Amino acid sequence: MPNGLHRSSSNPMKVGLPPQELLDDLCSRFVLNVPSEDLESFERILFLVEQAHWFYEDNSVEQNPSLKSLSLREFTSLMFHSCAALRPYIAHIDDIYKDFTSYKVRVPVSGAIILDESYERCLLVKGWKAGASWSFPRGKKAKDEEDHTCAIREVLLYFLIPSSVVSLPLYVLCFCGFSSFEIYGLFIPFDIFQFHRFNNSPYA
Repeated sequence: MPNGLHRSSSNPMKVGLPPQELLDDLCSRFVLNVPSEDLESFERILFLVEQAHWFYEDNSVEQNPSLKSLSLREFTSLMFHSCAALRPYIAHIDDIYKDFTSYKVRVPVSGAIILDESYERCLLVKGWKAGASWSFPRGKKAKDEEDHTCAIREVLLYFLIPSSVVSLPLYVLCFCGFSSFEIYGLFIPFDIFQFHRFNNSPYA
């Protein structure tokens, strides 16, 4: 959820739930109008709901001061109750969400370690929610997506670096490990600092 990094932590408390009109729009945009294969399993459906949740947090909540920030679990419940295509499965939502969270931590992750030319500084990202920690920009791989394609996509999302810069050779260093069953493939795009300066960036 890269765009959320811009949010100030000093926002006043927001208590309003999203109206039905907004939920209908999110359901139509992210769940209904997708290829049929994306609706073949609850895992894929919940990934779509998660995308809708990111959009809600990064756009709807930002633009409407009265809307409440929701956890993914809270947002999922609202979507299942409001979206006609998901409503038949409300009785099983607890099991569906539990299975999704178990599946989600096993999805391969790829990202980038971005160093300056001296290899003494790197760029880290941090979410806006309380308790968020610093990390390398990374994200879960899409179906059949190559590691380096995912790494480039995540760097573009977080830092708005020109794609011509990120398309530099990435296979310089790779290390893999396991953390909560997540698989990491992190790559170093060299010379990015040479082309793109972050001194005036909120991420610097």
